[in-house]
Amino acid sequence: MRSTLALAAALLFPLAALAQQTTYPTPEAAVDALQRALQADDEAALGGMFGEKYRNVITSGDAAYDKARRADAAAALATRKRLEELGADKRIVRMGVQDWPFAIPLVREGVGWRFATEQGAEELQNRRVGANERNAIYVMRAIVDAQRRYAEVDRAGDGVLQYAKKLGSSPGKHDGLYWSADAGGDEPSPLGPLVAKASTELAGRHEGEPYGGYRFRILTRQGANAPGGAYSYVINNRMIAGFAAVATPAEWGRTGVMSFLISHNGKLYEKNLGPKPPVISSFDPGPGWKEVPAGQ
Repeated sequence: MRSTLALAAALLFPLAALAQQTTYPTPEAAVDALQRALQADDEAALGGMFGEKYRNVITSGDAAYDKARRADAAAALATRKRLEELGADKRIVRMGVQDWPFAIPLVREGVGWRFATEQGAEELQNRRVGANERNAIYVMRAIVDAQRRYAEVDRAGDGVLQYAKKLGSSPGKHDGLYWSADAGGDEPSPLGPLVAKASTELAGRHEGEPYGGYRFRILTRQGANAPGGAYSYVINNRMIAGFAAVATPAEWGRTGVMSFLISHNGKLYEKNLGPKPPVISSFDPGPGWKEVPAGQ
């Protein structure tokens, strides 16, 4: 919940924004306006609060993901909100049961109050990167669980239990880890229940499209640095010898820093590949890749 609120606080700014920031007669009025705008998902009102100049700082570039995080922030404010006084002319909004501090402070200017986006820009960036990386770790581990669930059923009807070679299924098929369950009683996909909040955001996405600032792909082979050496997981066009996945930042430094690798043995690895990472085509955690502790 803590990371959800951290990210929610970093993703309130909509794509359609106003150039001039809105001012409010009191800090309480500003918080009430923020809560109303979030509950209504009012992009124009939110844009007026935070300013056009900081659009790239506050949005992730993923509209569906940002919308969901704004809903998280609205829920947190509805649960609990208060103002922390930091001097006569500055306030911090705290929200939710964990009393989480909103990164952008309220400041007095003349006779009014506004959200000082410029003062919270760096903190917003740090929170977004950290929260995106924690979410990527969660999704990678969920992929392992989903692959195991997927392989419990003969999905192709050919008598062979196999792993999925891609995340999203083809229309009308169950050849990937995710599919949209219809009203006709279609079973939930293996990935959907495990990433429940993400399932609606995953609908309609294609392999490699970013989610939460990261691109996720299934890998069908492993390299020399993996346990057992280099080999393909695919035999006779069926992935039965194992599976792996990779997650890389959609925009290095803005949406994430670390890249992640995981395989059927459940061990997760991370590495900073820099702004121009190589294309990863196999699970090959060689020099520089460090294991992420299980509890992280």
